Amino acid sequence: MRTSRLVSLLLVFFLLAACTPARAPQPVTVLAHPDGPLYVGDQVSFEVLAPAAAMGEAPGSVQVSFQGRELGNAGFAPYGIGGRSQATLWWVWDTRGLEPGSYNLDFTRLPENSAWTETYTLQPADRVPAPEPEAHWVTTTTVCCTLYTITGTAAERDIATLSQEADEQSAAVSAQMGNTLDSKIDIYFMSRVVGQGGFTTTSIYVSYLDTNYIGNDMPILFHHEFVHYYDSALGGGYRPAMLEEGLAVYLTGGHFKPEPLAPRAAALLDLGGYIPLTTLADDFYNQQHDIGYLEAGALVQYLLETYGWTAYNQFYRNISAPNGQKDSDVLDTALRLNLGLSFAELETAYRSYLRSQAVTPSQQTDLQLTVDFFNAARRYQQLLDPSAYFLTAWLPDGAVMRPRGIVADFLRHPDGWENRMFESMLIASQKELFSADYAAAGRTLKMTNWLLDQVAP
Repeated sequence: MRTSRLVSLLLVFFLLAACTPARAPQPVTVLAHPDGPLYVGDQVSFEVLAPAAAMGEAPGSVQVSFQGRELGNAGFAPYGIGGRSQATLWWVWDTRGLEPGSYNLDFTRLPENSAWTETYTLQPADRVPAPEPEAHWVTTTTVCCTLYTITGTAAERDIATLSQEADEQSAAVSAQMGNTLDSKIDIYFMSRVVGQGGFTTTSIYVSYLDTNYIGNDMPILFHHEFVHYYDSALGGGYRPAMLEEGLAVYLTGGHFKPEPLAPRAAALLDLGGYIPLTTLADDFYNQQHDIGYLEAGALVQYLLETYGWTAYNQFYRNISAPNGQKDSDVLDTALRLNLGLSFAELETAYRSYLRSQAVTPSQQTDLQLTVDFFNAARRYQQLLDPSAYFLTAWLPDGAVMRPRGIVADFLRHPDGWENRMFESMLIASQKELFSADYAAAGRTLKMTNWLLDQVAP
């Protein structure tokens, strides 16, 4: 992105920021989905977030009613990778048949029966953004997978290429891990950025769109998520997140792009970003994401180079589930039983392995800017697109959505001037970084973070 364009964006930012109304804080936060304005015909879900101090040990549940009729009731429970406590009411308000206008929904917190009202405005159905309202699910079957796309999206347009890439990466992972699957893998394509672009549950969910500021390197993304899927099929007693994600990074040959894992992880020692393995094992997803994945991938590489696949796989598949223990404790036990060393001894050996690596200045620069880029992207999500933030991402079950004809949750996302500005800047910096134009990437990221400072509460 040229400097003149950045200056223009700055001017637009300050002019419009003056017109942005302040949002009053609420003791209980209710998030409605799909994101953005609601339209007649939407099937609406709600996330109800209560202050942590108020939830106590027995947070109870939330009931929602409309015009005197109960729509649904859900208990507070951990949600998402981050385990945020919330009551999640899936598609409880069906607005089909209503007229455009404002409507009150009544929420009640149980068992204390505290009640409040939320007001929502439904826009006319004919104003729904493209590719709705004609958009619907389409199914494509390949050798490995069943691909679900939504009409009018980039994924539907590129389905031939995506099908080929999925088959190639599934076959590659099958060969790496030495197992085959009895059934096809369900893959859902989302026309919006969610998290880092990929999630694996009983199905695989991937973001695919022309304006993907995280990046659309589908062979890398497919390979990573397929490793998770094949890994799950192989099973085991307990697979700690550090090793589960590390295996996916290692077998993919990088996280978001091909990268030499050991030298890049070694660069963390010089940059001061290395995370002790005990911290990483015990609270993996709450560490800096890119550092954690890199360290974990290089750790798996070290273990495989040292002990070989058979011994590593025996260790990995025979870790006992925690019984009130931390992951570092169960790893210590499994390491002693299977590989003959303690967790502390593993870290000492791993750090020595990293110190033996040759690290170039460009690798250090690339790593630092990679961390800076993804920190900025996640900070943007937390501030202006919270449904996309990976720890609490809004990720509905595609198998439930398809029979109900629901597509909006995978299509709509915040699309205001702030979102467009920041996403364009992130796309520019991502291209600069991935093409090794480090000076330009650094300038763009510095400007992006400064602007994020201006919109931060």
